[in-house]
Amino acid sequence: MNERVFVIRGFNTKKDSAGQAIDFERVHAELIAPALKRCGLAGSTTGEVVDAGNIRADMFALILEADIVVCDITVHNANVFYELGIRHALRKKHTVLIKGDPSADITPFDLSTDRYLQYPVKQPADALDALVGAIEASLRSNRETDSPIFLMMPALPEADPSGVTAVPLDFVEEVERAEKSSDKGCLRVIGQDLAGQRFQWDGLHRVARAQWKLKDFAGARASWETLRKVAGADIEANLALANIYERLYRDSRNEALLESSNQAIRRVLEAERISIAQRAEALALEGRNLKTMWRARFADMSDPTAARPAALDIRALQSYSSYRKAFYCDLNAFYPGVAALQMGHILLLLADLPSWRNLFKGNKKEADRARDDLETELPALAHVVQASVTRAREQLPANERVWADIADADLLFLTLPVDELLADPSALVQAYRDAVPPNDPFAWDATHGQLRLFAQLGLRADAVQAVTNAFDGPKETKDDKKEPLRRHLVVFTGHGIDVSGAPPRFPASAEGKARALIAERLKTLQSGADAVESLTVLASAAPGADILAHELCDELKLPSRLCLPLPPEVVAQRVFSQADRWRARFLSIVQARQTGLLQLSVEDDLPRWLQGRNGIDPWERGNRWVMQLAQAWGAQRVTLLALWDGQDDGRNGGTAQMVRMAKALGLFELEVIDSRQLLG
Repeated sequence: MNERVFVIRGFNTKKDSAGQAIDFERVHAELIAPALKRCGLAGSTTGEVVDAGNIRADMFALILEADIVVCDITVHNANVFYELGIRHALRKKHTVLIKGDPSADITPFDLSTDRYLQYPVKQPADALDALVGAIEASLRSNRETDSPIFLMMPALPEADPSGVTAVPLDFVEEVERAEKSSDKGCLRVIGQDLAGQRFQWDGLHRVARAQWKLKDFAGARASWETLRKVAGADIEANLALANIYERLYRDSRNEALLESSNQAIRRVLEAERISIAQRAEALALEGRNLKTMWRARFADMSDPTAARPAALDIRALQSYSSYRKAFYCDLNAFYPGVAALQMGHILLLLADLPSWRNLFKGNKKEADRARDDLETELPALAHVVQASVTRAREQLPANERVWADIADADLLFLTLPVDELLADPSALVQAYRDAVPPNDPFAWDATHGQLRLFAQLGLRADAVQAVTNAFDGPKETKDDKKEPLRRHLVVFTGHGIDVSGAPPRFPASAEGKARALIAERLKTLQSGADAVESLTVLASAAPGADILAHELCDELKLPSRLCLPLPPEVVAQRVFSQADRWRARFLSIVQARQTGLLQLSVEDDLPRWLQGRNGIDPWERGNRWVMQLAQAWGAQRVTLLALWDGQDDGRNGGTAQMVRMAKALGLFELEVIDSRQLLG
């Protein structure tokens, strides 16, 4: 994701005080624009403001939002110095000054001590390497400020761009639709298309939140990391990354991922502007990570007599301490309070072991004191946590209090006397039934995971069993014990039927030959799928190879999903206007695949927030979407099968772009059916 630049400069040709004419359009074309391209920066000047409205307000927003500003102070131009003053007043750093030489206009006194890059006005391209170096150095700089205002007034707060950025409604709606339809690929494409937009960073926050909700951890990780690199102190990004890396660690057991989570937590705790709630959340995540490492020591043990000694680890004490600090940091945050109680009761259980003192280097007095402290602290903590949970349940709307309801049931589990639980666990069972929504597997998984931990250590195990039995689930059969099918996703792409005036690639007369070539390769993939592999084909439906692929999948009884960049009726109108026979086949495929149809856009063109962007059209965007869908599919094996002539002219929207992306991404197996065989 590119950082955004704004260029402050004169337009057209301006004269200095000696009458020398300087062509600022040439300076931009030969020096500034190439430098921005080499630095991977997106953005331009106020010339990009094309919507009706107050151009001055738009200009203010562009100057404030830009990650870096390049300002040309060659001549005395009132607009240039006015805009530069705005930048210096709003943002602390990343402002690069350039000045043409020779120029009869002396640098104003207020800027005379500032460093600027000189370029030759007759040959501006000669300074290209120097400008690239200056921009990159500014982006990497650790200087506190390059603004004379913030230099003289260091206590002045810097403006926050996120407080003024306006995100277009149609962008918000597209993100919401993608989230509602669980379209991870669409969210990834939206993230790509945000590059260079005025609302880039605010928009990416929205995308990243939606990716987290859809459990697209790889996509969310990329989005939040991009935000963190642009603004290292972005607290929301770091809190999100702390969660994501911990989840990825649980799947892979890669210690580096858990350390990345810990680093994100430390960045939050060290941030200058951090609220009480954010500090509490970071401390709770610290406790969660310590708990995750602690649980790994006995994860595979089912016998409590073996699991308890393995659970004696200093991380259990540290986790309890972090959770407790988090709760007392923000008493409204009931989650760390419940977690501290849970860890505290586990520690009391472990304190009965003879090896308990080993956690205190064999010091019996310290070990006994720690146990006494727990026995004193936990009842008082339980009362405060109960008050926090009760407050949340009373004040939160019904659709937002599920976790408060579950926490209330967790408190009942921890505080009911053991003899009551043994005699009649029905009250506890009912509490969990009332708290856990029947259609929310995530809530039950989280609740069951904690209860399973108690049972694993032998803490109120009978009560855990009673609760577990009360939640009906599918009974395990012999077939359930088999290894799950490995998913193999095949993305098909291929040339369309030749149209008048285009180079010959797929003559209409070669349809039978193309069908045979595609069928042969699909059969090979199908036969190569062993007993533990399921095969699914993704393809669009342009007249030619795409439609043949879907028809062949039906014949071979291979599941295929139809991927359309626009609504079916729009595709039929635009793509099949001169192909009546193919249109009928297309509509038949659409009708047969109404259930499971994958569609990128509900509009008949690009969304308004994207219109006018060079290089992006519905077909190019549709190709990127299909490739992102494939990456986010969760398949263990992904193949791109292409009917292609091997020619790549660099244009987008066709088969060559798909092959190019597959090679660049490096995650696809590539199989090419040489379409030149159709020309024999």
